[in-house]
Amino acid sequence: MFSHIPRIVFLQFNFNRYWDSRAAMGKLIEVCRTFISTAVVGCQACEAPYLQNTNLVAHVHKEEAKIELVRQFARWTCVFPIATRNFLRPESRVEFEACCNVSMVCNKRRKGGDKYIMGISPDLGDLISFEEATELQNSPFQPIFVLNKLRSLAWDASESAGASSCKQALLYRQLNQQIDTLTGAWGAMERINLTPLPFVYVAHLRTFLMLYLSFWHLSAIALNGWVCIPPLMIASWGLLGIEAAAVECERPFHWNKNHLALGKMGVVVAKNVHQTLLNCGYAPA
Repeated sequence: MFSHIPRIVFLQFNFNRYWDSRAAMGKLIEVCRTFISTAVVGCQACEAPYLQNTNLVAHVHKEEAKIELVRQFARWTCVFPIATRNFLRPESRVEFEACCNVSMVCNKRRKGGDKYIMGISPDLGDLISFEEATELQNSPFQPIFVLNKLRSLAWDASESAGASSCKQALLYRQLNQQIDTLTGAWGAMERINLTPLPFVYVAHLRTFLMLYLSFWHLSAIALNGWVCIPPLMIASWGLLGIEAAAVECERPFHWNKNHLALGKMGVVVAKNVHQTLLNCGYAPA
């Protein structure tokens, strides 16, 4: 009986990692929802077209400046979960395609002549320009690239906000704190993904389990005969299943069916962003 305790502890430890991953994924969605709401409401108070990082023509109309700033916030907020997913998951989908018979996420985009760039996710769609998508894809840490864009937009929104400098500072502080929380949610998932259990622990536990089952089967058959094989097989299936489940939960960001559906982050955030834009009059019904 006591020999089963290490395996149960192993399962519980990895299940906690899986739960922490789900919690970080939920936190990312929650903060994106709060961030876009704060940003859009803050942009509605903008009075000046001081938008140095949104490629606007100088002296554009105030309403056009507001709309462009809101669009930039909405676009990069939707891109962040996609960038996080791309960072956490491995580039190869060979095993996943063999199991599910689906095509590659990566596609080709033409940029003059016969030049092609591989690996730009089609779920980016028209959120950002081709040049921005290429720059994002070439970034070793895609979430940092998006976070820098969001911080730049937060500064633009605070500089463009009307009223007193105190309110400008308050808007920037609130947006920046939410971006910091997004960074923490991504960092929590990164920590879990990059720190698996030590190989020596897993190998030792697996070797011990196989030896334990082998000697258990031999002694049980010697004492009770061949009639004990069916219950032994069921018990072995249960113990091996505990070990397999623990390994499956250790890093739940890959393409396996039991891992987290990271693509849902982008879908949920996009729906939340659309709802906010719709309520504030920036999107058609």
